[in-house]
Amino acid sequence: MNNKPELSIIVPVYNVQNHLKLCLDSIINQSFKNKEIIIIDDASTDNSASIIHEYEKCHPEVSAHFMSKNIGVGDIRNLGINYANGAYIGFVDGDDWIDSDFYYSLMSFIKNDNSDIAICGIKDEFNNFISGHIRYKYQIHNCITGKYALKLLTKSENFNSFITPIVNNKIYNRTFIIDNKIKFNSNRSFQDDFFSFFACLHAKRVSLVPDTYYHYYQRTDSVTHVFSKNLIDNCFDTLIQIKRILEEDNLMDNYIKEYYSFLERCIKSLLSMMIHKETDSYIQKKYLKYIFEIIAHNFDMHILIDYIDNNRIFDFWGVR
Repeated sequence: MNNKPELSIIVPVYNVQNHLKLCLDSIINQSFKNKEIIIIDDASTDNSASIIHEYEKCHPEVSAHFMSKNIGVGDIRNLGINYANGAYIGFVDGDDWIDSDFYYSLMSFIKNDNSDIAICGIKDEFNNFISGHIRYKYQIHNCITGKYALKLLTKSENFNSFITPIVNNKIYNRTFIIDNKIKFNSNRSFQDDFFSFFACLHAKRVSLVPDTYYHYYQRTDSVTHVFSKNLIDNCFDTLIQIKRILEEDNLMDNYIKEYYSFLERCIKSLLSMMIHKETDSYIQKKYLKYIFEIIAHNFDMHILIDYIDNNRIFDFWGVR
């Protein structure tokens, strides 16, 4: 490996001992070789740390860091960005895995297109690890503007493509991330939404990459699969933080449609999770009251109604 790696892969780990070897094997055996693998254990209480030590001893491209207390995946990724030496940065969660040409494909397109971000498809994976289904896919290569990418992320227009806020199916130009001060917030969930909104907002060019996949393992005990008041708080805290930054930087007027479309997308996702994860109608109503109280307290309802699409609201509530 060259003295300075071209790609830094950041792997946050927390209590994933049953999946970690599959994850690390998929990264180590990539066809793209000029890389460093930065593993940060977020104070795991299982055997994850021992597995990390084992891989660090056997593979010179692996560097390991161990937290004394749990700080959450967003702050772990921010630490990883600080540790990174590569010109490009990618993220892989410790219970997921990637196709063998994943980074070769993303690196080829981000460099050839001179883009700030490269994005590929995602496959959802379940307990048997072999029967995943495609969640997102790009049919052909395309290089788009960051302005268009933000529209795809926020669904502010009715286009036939979508960009997920999930950060793991992407790589980023490190200079672009540092120069624009793009970081994760400290929430335990919805931190990808925060990062991706500003990444797309600041990007000049974004590459859409076909024919390779990030394998996203669906853990039923993960933060995003358990509905709670904390999940609601994280969602709205993230949206309020984005709103505050746009207003402080005098950008809200330029991106008001994209922001409120993003707010709609996040709230719709939150309500969908509630319906699927919480079946008690009494508890659902308590959550709904809490959600509407937050909306009324933090957002101008007139502006909200002006920018939220009527048809999508009617469709969601089954009015038509």
